[in-house]
Amino acid sequence: MTPTYQHHRSIRRSRPLQVSTSKCENRRSSAKAYQPWRWSTVAAWMLVTGGLILMGMHSPVLRAEETPGTSFQQFLENAARNMADANRRDSLQPETPPATHSTPVSSSNNDSLALPPEPPEVTTAVQTVAPWWESIAFSGLLQTPDQVSFDLPTVLTDTLETSPRISSVSRRTLIAYEKIVQQNAVFDPTLLLEGGYGRVNDPVGSTLTTGGPDRLIQNSVIASGGFRKLTRRGAVVDLTQELGTLDSNSLFFEPNPQGNSRVSLSITQPLLATSGEVYNTRLVTQASIDSRIAWQEMRSEVESHLVDTFQAFWRLYERRCHLVQQRSLIERGEQIARIVDGRADLDSGPLQRIKVQRRLANDRDRQIEIEAELQRLQVRLRTLVGSPELTAMNQSVELIPLANPEIPKEDIDLKDAIVRGLEYRPDIQAATQELASAGLGINVTRNELKPQLDAVFDAYLSGLRGNNRFFQAFGDQFTEGPGLTATLQYSLPYGRRAARSRVREARYRYQQRSEELRQSLLVAQREIETALIQANANFRLRESKAITLQAAIREEEIAMRRWELLAGDGGPTALVLEDLLETQKRRTESEQLFVTAQVSSIISLIELQKAMGTLLMTEGVEPSRCGNTSQIDILKMEPVEIDQLHTPTHVTEWSPQVVGESLIGEFGLIELENSAVDDAASTMERME
Repeated sequence: MTPTYQHHRSIRRSRPLQVSTSKCENRRSSAKAYQPWRWSTVAAWMLVTGGLILMGMHSPVLRAEETPGTSFQQFLENAARNMADANRRDSLQPETPPATHSTPVSSSNNDSLALPPEPPEVTTAVQTVAPWWESIAFSGLLQTPDQVSFDLPTVLTDTLETSPRISSVSRRTLIAYEKIVQQNAVFDPTLLLEGGYGRVNDPVGSTLTTGGPDRLIQNSVIASGGFRKLTRRGAVVDLTQELGTLDSNSLFFEPNPQGNSRVSLSITQPLLATSGEVYNTRLVTQASIDSRIAWQEMRSEVESHLVDTFQAFWRLYERRCHLVQQRSLIERGEQIARIVDGRADLDSGPLQRIKVQRRLANDRDRQIEIEAELQRLQVRLRTLVGSPELTAMNQSVELIPLANPEIPKEDIDLKDAIVRGLEYRPDIQAATQELASAGLGINVTRNELKPQLDAVFDAYLSGLRGNNRFFQAFGDQFTEGPGLTATLQYSLPYGRRAARSRVREARYRYQQRSEELRQSLLVAQREIETALIQANANFRLRESKAITLQAAIREEEIAMRRWELLAGDGGPTALVLEDLLETQKRRTESEQLFVTAQVSSIISLIELQKAMGTLLMTEGVEPSRCGNTSQIDILKMEPVEIDQLHTPTHVTEWSPQVVGESLIGEFGLIELENSAVDDAASTMERME
């Protein structure tokens, strides 16, 4: 399907040009000084045009818009008026009659050669631009049998569901959450079961061992079961129950055979080093911190991927509009080429035809480049979305983005943007968790600096019966008192150099993480300020490009009227055609730059949301975990506006009272007493 392209022009109302009174008289005096030269030029062209008409050369191409009833005198008056208006506009010295003497132009005096009126002043220049290219850009542009139309929410949903990059980073976060489960499993009780048969056949060197036989022969069957558990405060609890039978050839063995039973309890509790919940749950805490870092990295990766996808979407829309505008330029050039060829026997020479053909060749080269860029953007968008249906498509399917680039400017305060960035940016959240990890390391190394003092407690109950009756022995073990053992074990390395080195290492790491967090804050502030400046500049640039486009359209219309009046290869009028071709090119460039400014303003807003860390919330994307499982789902929710977010946290001024308070520790997990760094420094001073 080949779409039909039309050249649209804005409908403008007549408005007198307003000039300040002080400067108007000077400009009028300068204009009057040049009037003899102007009117001599006008008179010369009037004579030339009159001579051509008297010779019978009434070319329908030259005056295609002139009605049969137009008189020769009226034609000369229109030509003179247009030449005077053109010279006045080219010299940038407008001569405006007083408002009291201005009269509306009669409809009977209107001629097809009259210049279009000036556009009225408006508040917003963007609103006056008629985007004629949008309706064409939403239709098929490439010579492909199939087209697929989609809007931005569809692209967002498909990307979240099918993108392999997003799926990969979510799996990486799942791995981090599984580490928490693994470290927590250390505190699960362990079931212990053991069973076996044993036979002893040893020679004896004393009759007191066996009472006669020269070899000691014993047969035993034993079965034991119990559990061992490590508590979160470092205690190791071991409870075991043994049942067994034993027979021997010793004459002193009584009863023979025997059934025995024994239950034992052993508790080992560290009192100084390696004691406490903070130390013994350090691996769980570290895994939890790593999972939060992985979560923030996932947010950052998802935001970056969505930004790339949005940019590809809007750049594809931009290139499609550029292609429509470039084809319109070629059509206008071909129209001029047809007129020049039609005047070949009248007043156009080979130089004009060569200029037009050269310009058309350059425009077609640019069209080929835009089409190639459009196809590359289609491939990039299919790759970023990652949908199997889109990936299976080749270049025979055209992707048509449906978008509206007209978005209002958002007034965002720089201070609020920075505060929101400090609260929501994933890199700052990750750097904060890194600092928490370093604080945990200080607490762990401080604990290891203490001497090792363990309390060991053992207790047991036992029973014994003859004839292998171990069940009766199991009951007898609870009828008598237990056996007890309680000991203290103390150890201290000489000099404790390794422990001191670990404390210093943890201190340096904490300082390193603190500087990295500070650097992240500075980078965040820089990126937010830069993104906000760029967004404001792009919106102002969009207004400027709209004004430039209006001027370019006006310039092309004036140049077109002048070229319709003047033709030929000789004299200064030979440059009129080249000027017309240049104005057409400038208009198309202005249209393309206006579309680029529209797209850039949208992309700058996306970059600003990413810099503040609020892109996922404003787009309605919410990563979530289902309950206590490690399964992560990236859901598409309702978008949240910036003003709907909670009020930014008030940042207080620095005061000595808040120094040392932990901003990153979790209650019961990371215990920073006043300040981990200061405490570590004082500890080192005491050690030294």
